[in-house]
Amino acid sequence: MAEHFPVLAVTGAASGIGAATARLAATANYRVAMLDLTAPANDALLRRNNTVFAECDVTSRESLRSALALIEETWGQGPDAVVHCAGIYQTSATEELDLELFARVQHINTTGTFLTAGVLGRSMLERGAGSLVLLSSIAFALGDEAEPGAAYAASKGAVVSMGRQLAAEWGPRGVRTNVVAPGVIDTPMTTIVDNAQAYGDLLATHPMRRLGTAEEVARVCLFLAGPGASFVNGAVIPVDGGQCIV
Repeated sequence: MAEHFPVLAVTGAASGIGAATARLAATANYRVAMLDLTAPANDALLRRNNTVFAECDVTSRESLRSALALIEETWGQGPDAVVHCAGIYQTSATEELDLELFARVQHINTTGTFLTAGVLGRSMLERGAGSLVLLSSIAFALGDEAEPGAAYAASKGAVVSMGRQLAAEWGPRGVRTNVVAPGVIDTPMTTIVDNAQAYGDLLATHPMRRLGTAEEVARVCLFLAGPGASFVNGAVIPVDGGQCIV
């Protein structure tokens, strides 16, 4: 009988932290479902026999259900774990923030988290086992004058609150929920590097004098998704190199 490896669904898997998580998981022999609006540029990953790509809009329940159906068709089961990385980043002085943009950030980051948990989490609840990892940001707890982002901070605060609520609801039913809160990570979404003064100030005061990498965040996500974190539920883990302490 073939050895069983866990099925991991990763949203936002085409780039950044999502892509790093999918890559590390595939290397660790997870069966990886990569969910995103567009296919990842690294098509070598998709050529592996333990990965599959599903075009998916996390703000659409029907799109998520279609992705779940593909996972079940491919591997005969739903995911054992979900790492939800899909989201957008936005900065603007609060008094200049357009209401439509504010609503768009909430829709993708907050509603997208709610729908992903509802569809993919339900699959794990039906089996009475699983792990859900949500991506927030240290922005939920740390204001930023250089890159003000009221919409982003509010959405990531909502992710933390939702994660804690799901941990309380779903823990007794066998599904753990935890939240990872990255600091400033070197990904295509990071904009502070375009502001030389702000970037220099950040590096000068950061306890580790550098940005984090997507892979460093991905390692924490995979730990929480796997059996090594079997008694970790409701945690909010910063991966910020100590940025929150300064």
